[in-house]
Amino acid sequence: MRITFVAHATVVVEDDGATAVFDPNYSKRLAYVFNKRKVPLPTDPGSLPKPDAVLVSHDHYDHLDAPSIKRYDRWTPVVVPRNLRTVVGLMGRREVHPLEWWQGERVGDFEVTAVPAFHFSGRPPWFFVRNAYQGYILQGSKTVYFAGDTGLNNQFREIGDRFDIDLAVLPIGAYNPPSFRYHHVSPEDALEAMSRLRAKHLLPVHYGAFDLSWEPFEEPPVRMAKAAAERGVADRVHIVPPGTTIEL
Repeated sequence: MRITFVAHATVVVEDDGATAVFDPNYSKRLAYVFNKRKVPLPTDPGSLPKPDAVLVSHDHYDHLDAPSIKRYDRWTPVVVPRNLRTVVGLMGRREVHPLEWWQGERVGDFEVTAVPAFHFSGRPPWFFVRNAYQGYILQGSKTVYFAGDTGLNNQFREIGDRFDIDLAVLPIGAYNPPSFRYHHVSPEDALEAMSRLRAKHLLPVHYGAFDLSWEPFEEPPVRMAKAAAERGVADRVHIVPPGTTIEL
């Protein structure tokens, strides 16, 4: 299994000819007018393999980007939280798979299960959308957990009890001011989440693209490396530059 950290929270999984992409965002700005990408996209989206499934964790613009979704054929399956079915359908998608927490479905060659997240939802003009956030378990030759955005109050132990996780893809940016940690995990929180999940490996994401919070832009991976070394798990935490592919 090959996992590519494209940038921000966009992750591509390739497994024996099948491909899935989490939270694709290739745009220069969020929603055309908001935060500008501070670092150029390291990978040409056209060079990435055509996905057999697109998985969207929640409706915030840095995770659900309409121009990026529309790059794909309209019949490409898109897995979403149940309350986002209409929103994604209006983007011209013809095969939308709405899932609720703990609900599973086979999508292409992958088994996909929606799992809890501790976050929030809402984006203009869809302020009425609620409870539209979740993570995913993607099962192929290996088992990958993609958290989307979440705080440490998430049900990590229950997720780890239900699945034998080879790789946890966890966000490590947007943790300052301290109140942001209610809905996001810091690098240290991500290591605690990894422990609760009993995940074999960790891939940190959600940094190095958009400036969304108060911590220094370059800080998350540096802080992650320091915390992993202090806890003796540096060999299991894969801190790689955006555009990098790792293998399980």
